Amino acid sequence: MAAPPAPSLIGHDDGFELETPAEAGAQPVVSPYVLPLPQPVAPFPILLNRAVRRYVSDFMTTPDHLQDTFDRSHPYLPDMVRVLRSYGLPDDLVYLAFAESEFSKQGRGPWQFNSDTAKRFGLRIDDYVDERRDPVMSTKAAAEYLATLHDEAGDDWPMTLVAWNNGDRAINRYWSLRGHNMERFGSRLPRRTRGLMGRFMAVAYIAHHADSYGITTIKLDDPPAYQMLPVTGGTPLSRVALNHGTTLERLHELNPALLRDVVPPDQRSYSVRVPVDSGTQASAEHVGF
Repeated sequence: MAAPPAPSLIGHDDGFELETPAEAGAQPVVSPYVLPLPQPVAPFPILLNRAVRRYVSDFMTTPDHLQDTFDRSHPYLPDMVRVLRSYGLPDDLVYLAFAESEFSKQGRGPWQFNSDTAKRFGLRIDDYVDERRDPVMSTKAAAEYLATLHDEAGDDWPMTLVAWNNGDRAINRYWSLRGHNMERFGSRLPRRTRGLMGRFMAVAYIAHHADSYGITTIKLDDPPAYQMLPVTGGTPLSRVALNHGTTLERLHELNPALLRDVVPPDQRSYSVRVPVDSGTQASAEHVGF
């Protein structure tokens, strides 16, 4: 069966408005990224201007590459969104990690923290662990930083992203671009910042209309693919894998912050993700060997 046409845009003298999937001939799609909240958080203001439309087109030129990015995020995305909500942040900010790194768990991780900023917000970086690479741990740091920048930017989300990309002092430097001036004079921003904001909004838009674009959806109400296991410091990961019916490779996949095949020896215990389908259920118990 042929896929429904992707949403299109209608030009206007004062900008561009989005034509909904239904108007474009597709069936309306309920976003799979929204969970009920006791206190709903206002959505991020996604601006679909010409630059963002170009990024949407670029992403959909190689949809398999974008699909791979979503697939890499699948085990962690529900917990990442819950972290954002716990800080009162919009769900869509999770796609900033996609725009930053294509959801890489290597190098500086999904949020691309430099070491100073990572340590400032409580992430551990040493010979045994680089918590920038852990999607959930680094999201906690990102959420704290974004919430702080949002307050400093006078609750202006685009300005928050400018500061995220350029540092705290950028708020004063680009203060005149707040509000509607961001769309009118955004060309004054550094190219890398305009690129990050464009990629972020494009990915967020595609995610909300995933079915229309032929992207496999990620359901936040799926059961988690892992559970957390407190493991005694110094324990070889190979023994954790053996005890829980999984492989060393799978443990490293679920725990990208661990740089070696051993739990950090200076910790009394360290939380390790193990697959929920592993042979032994690992409730709140310490495992030592």
